[in-house]
Amino acid sequence: MAPALVAVAGVGLLIYMAVSRDAVANLVNTAADTWQRAYWSKPIPPQGPAPEHYLAQARQIGPQDCGICHAQQFLDWSGSLHARAMGPGVAGQFPTMTAADNGSCMECHAPLSEQWEQLPGPAGTWTPNAAYLPALRDKGVTCAACHLRRHVRNGPPLRPERAAVSQAVHGEANRTSFFEASEFCKGCHQHAPDTMRPGGKLVENTYQEWLESPYAARGVTCQGCHMPDRRHRWRGIHDAETTRGGVTIDTRVTPESPRIGDRVRAELTLTNSGTGHAFPTYTTPAVFLRAAFLDASGQVLPGDYFAETLIQRRLDMTRSPWGEEFDTRVLPGKSAQVSFDRRAPPGAHTLYLWVWVEPDHFYTGFFEDSLRNGGDAPGSAQLRQAWEQSLRNRYLLFSRRIAVAAAP
Repeated sequence: MAPALVAVAGVGLLIYMAVSRDAVANLVNTAADTWQRAYWSKPIPPQGPAPEHYLAQARQIGPQDCGICHAQQFLDWSGSLHARAMGPGVAGQFPTMTAADNGSCMECHAPLSEQWEQLPGPAGTWTPNAAYLPALRDKGVTCAACHLRRHVRNGPPLRPERAAVSQAVHGEANRTSFFEASEFCKGCHQHAPDTMRPGGKLVENTYQEWLESPYAARGVTCQGCHMPDRRHRWRGIHDAETTRGGVTIDTRVTPESPRIGDRVRAELTLTNSGTGHAFPTYTTPAVFLRAAFLDASGQVLPGDYFAETLIQRRLDMTRSPWGEEFDTRVLPGKSAQVSFDRRAPPGAHTLYLWVWVEPDHFYTGFFEDSLRNGGDAPGSAQLRQAWEQSLRNRYLLFSRRIAVAAAP
């Protein structure tokens, strides 16, 4: 048996020890919480040398190496946010951050030890990492981050049609249902309980939001929505189709065929009908419910002819610890609404109701401030690239136009 390095959860600390492949198999079949804490020790310990009997491509840990055999998974991953987790918006901040702050980001954005140029040592020190692979640094959350520990492959139970898959390439994989459990995602999508709690809630609180939702009781997991049919795309708020599948949008307009001079009442309601956590989760996105009278050119009429409801969790990061300004996100089964009650003025051509999504709303503002104040500081070119991408990520989720007829 080839030795393997695993993390054993102890009393408040993680201990690393050389064990056999069988011990790794035992580890991934222990209780969920113990397994989650051990498996997701970060940074993930170095893989070390690969067993000699592995085929050449299986001795490498880059996602492109996995893609030789796992072509569909590699293709899905390549277009995902996991693949871009170390993109310019993250990397552009590093030159002005401390090593400790960089490390706290990389724990989830690039969790493999091989992606870290330095590793944390005792008493806040940092030491050069002999296992560092520069080509992996910007690959984000890779195949190995989820599936590889000391060159032992781990994954969900095989489907019946895959039961006879050959293990000649990299040996037998350990199979565990925890890869299909929401606890698997908790390591990065739920902050530790001893971290900041603005407004009484952890900053990253997605797992807890799910745990308190009806979906947890029904056994609907993160993977069920974000990895349907085991696809490795992890689509969410950045994808309009996925977002539409998680909400229901209704409108009501009175009168149904308004004219100039009529008092027009409209309601646009968004219900979290299929999202297994707060909509949207985390503090980055913003969703706008809007209603307005437009003129013939499609512009909002000047004056009080616009209404808006903002759906977002906004934090005050100027305080220490951070505070919460407001949280208007929509919990599962709940609704948000914008109401519009105006008399249609001369020049009104259309009553327009729409839902606008800005997946990177917080970072759009953050990048703008950084570029405005930082000038040509190190990383500014990357931050500009990230800012431009954040603008391109905005999209129209829903719209309805009601013509306003001339007065009789």
